[in-house]
Amino acid sequence: MNDKIIKAPVTYEDWIDLGRVIIPCDTKQAVVEKWSDPDFKITKEEWRIEHATKQIGLRLDQYIDFDIDNPVVKRFTSDHIKSCGAIFGRRNNPSSHYLWSGTSDYKKFALPKELENYYKEYQHGATLCEIRHGANKYTLVPETKYHTTNEIVKWVKYDGIDEYPGNIKVDLGKIALSAALCITYAGSGQRDDYCTAMAGVLLKHTEWNVDDIDDFVYKIAVAAKDEECEKRKKKGTTHKKANRKFGMPKLAEIIGCSTKTIATLFSWIGVQEATSEEAKQSIGQIIEYGSDRYFVKINAVVQGEAVEKTITVDGPTLRNKKLFYDSVISKASVWIPEMKAADFEEIMRRKYEAREKSNNYVEEAEEDLRFVKHFTNYIAEQKAYTNKKELANFGLPYYNMERNILEFNLDKFEDYLHRQRINLARVDLVIKCQSILKAKKKHGKFNGKSCVSWQMINQKIEKEDLIVEGEYQEITNETA
Repeated sequence: MNDKIIKAPVTYEDWIDLGRVIIPCDTKQAVVEKWSDPDFKITKEEWRIEHATKQIGLRLDQYIDFDIDNPVVKRFTSDHIKSCGAIFGRRNNPSSHYLWSGTSDYKKFALPKELENYYKEYQHGATLCEIRHGANKYTLVPETKYHTTNEIVKWVKYDGIDEYPGNIKVDLGKIALSAALCITYAGSGQRDDYCTAMAGVLLKHTEWNVDDIDDFVYKIAVAAKDEECEKRKKKGTTHKKANRKFGMPKLAEIIGCSTKTIATLFSWIGVQEATSEEAKQSIGQIIEYGSDRYFVKINAVVQGEAVEKTITVDGPTLRNKKLFYDSVISKASVWIPEMKAADFEEIMRRKYEAREKSNNYVEEAEEDLRFVKHFTNYIAEQKAYTNKKELANFGLPYYNMERNILEFNLDKFEDYLHRQRINLARVDLVIKCQSILKAKKKHGKFNGKSCVSWQMINQKIEKEDLIVEGEYQEITNETA
């Protein structure tokens, strides 16, 4: 044992002499009240008399404790921790605590529930490690007996407790992410795609250079005991050159989870809103091909390759996140990452406002054209007569073959609609005749008798819908 370890704090007196707050514990639980209060203090004498046999808990208001629960995490500590002068642990979990002075946000790195099959055999389950700090937290220090195994917590290294020389949250996040990607490492036959996808996420969502990405991926491959780890050395470099689109969707596909879960893992290194960004890119152009009918381009990854698929939806589906995602699955048979409701609303609004109308716009899909169809059926049922007396005497449609003008009686057309159980207010019927059929009301006379009709010019009548009666004569006594 070297001199520095000998000088390490090991008793309650040592910690009190250092001016640190220590807490008497039993089975890791504090046995005193108000230990997190700013003015909490126990003297040496109180310790000697009342707590000499208790575990010593170091309050972490002045310290940061990197607490490692999963053994895979330790494979990466030397890769990403810049320095640490105070490391301790117990026999069954050595080097499980790294201690620095300073402050940091508390952070627990735990695998999402979706990955339970990967972590269920580990002693601490989903938890990989924690960054622990704050007056409401403490850690059992060396020379304390660990209650469940009676192991004594021991210093592994003690060169003093210094501040961390870097961004502790980022560096420890890299360790946690490395461990997660090592635990979920792909099986034989998928490892190259797995590493390529890792590199793709880092290239797309971070400012890392390709050398850092190459090194990060390679070390995970080594730690995962990939027999072909040497082939994974240049994944960042080759991915960038090849401009492949492997990323979170591909990782999710290989691991067998949602893209949201992958985004959670990469959030540990500061990747923000990765899911939303991936999702936004998965929804492409909207093309209107008929009334309330739209083509939507979907960008997805299928078996590692970027593909574009098209689904057809109506307006309500465009506005409803659940309906839209269900349509993508059922109609395109692809998985796209989910986005936040607010993001979905925003991107669909923008896509809709920028929509294009198809060159093959299906007019029959128009609601207005359904009205045209009703009128066409009416003409087919009643027929169009070339003798105007049928219009004047019986209200039947009249067709001027020479001028291609069709005239009809609005009351008779309204009666037809009622028989079809299509009930329109008179004012709405008039408006539709004017705006859709482009018909104009016409007041005239036939053989001295008033004849009111609605006139449509440039009309073509099918032969089967036309009844020719005698020789056609132009009616000269009608007025516009």
